[in-house]
Amino acid sequence: MGIDPNDPDAVGAALVAVATERFGGEVAVAEPAANIGAGLDSYIVGVTLAGASLPDDWRAPLVVRMLPDVGRMDQAHAEAAVQGWCDERGFAVPAVLAVLEPEAGFGLPTQVMQRVPGGTVLDAIKSAPWRSGALLDAMADLQRRLHDLPLDGWPTSIEPMALVDKRLGMPRRVVDAEGPGELADALDAVAALAPVAVGGDAVVCHGDFHPLNVMTDGAIFSVLDWTDAGLGPREADVSRTLLIFHVASLAATGTIEKAVLRRAGPWMSRRYDRAYRSAASLDPDRMLAWKALHAVHGWAQVLTLHAGGFDDTSSADPDRVPPDLVDFLRRTVHDAVDALT
Repeated sequence: MGIDPNDPDAVGAALVAVATERFGGEVAVAEPAANIGAGLDSYIVGVTLAGASLPDDWRAPLVVRMLPDVGRMDQAHAEAAVQGWCDERGFAVPAVLAVLEPEAGFGLPTQVMQRVPGGTVLDAIKSAPWRSGALLDAMADLQRRLHDLPLDGWPTSIEPMALVDKRLGMPRRVVDAEGPGELADALDAVAALAPVAVGGDAVVCHGDFHPLNVMTDGAIFSVLDWTDAGLGPREADVSRTLLIFHVASLAATGTIEKAVLRRAGPWMSRRYDRAYRSAASLDPDRMLAWKALHAVHGWAQVLTLHAGGFDDTSSADPDRVPPDLVDFLRRTVHDAVDALT
């Protein structure tokens, strides 16, 4: 039996119990635990602990990240392994302190990691729009540095098709559940682009590199959420980033902000594209193939979200993602496929 992952006090108490069992002594929550945001696929709570028996890294501000399905322990371990690999090579990621089985007290696969300083790049852009260009340039440089890391010791799959299969996993599940239809036809067309998509030299791809997954305190940048990480061509990673800029308004917290981000999204995508290409080339056909792959994944993701998910433990809020986003993603898929066929 687990806790309510939306209840920060319950999450804080569960972490106190874990730390007490692990380190002994008296452990307490140093300040009220708080929900610090949620992705479409996880519950995230900030907790700070106090206790003389705790190591220094457990007394720093922490993040408790809970995956919404008990069957995803392998994912929790794989993400932690990737973050450890990046950390060993000097690429800025949160240090994972523990990966906990559901029976450890949270009821879900759970990662405990250090909380990196600052806020998201998107928050930095919204608070100081005149810095947008410099922040986007810095993000592009950070992504290029990730792509330039040597691949020795990479901890997950090195199969060329692994990243393609990961991207098509959700569309395939939706089609299996719903049967023939427009998504099924689009999936067939996109899957046929795999030979184009897997060409090129493999690099480390984050898989969801965007301004909500990059944190900055003004000087240091750190990258969060390595769920979709894998090896593939750099076009796989960059095309995802550029596509997400076009739907930046999903992150808006008000009507005016939504309108501003809707207009700014295409500009941010173009600026980022130029910044990345200033020091690394991108193959146009691979960019289109991956654009189609990411868009068909997003199409299936929106349908799944508004159908209630594949289980009743999803952390996602359907109100954050309008169903008419499917129209944009459908057009994106068809335009990319048509351009390559």
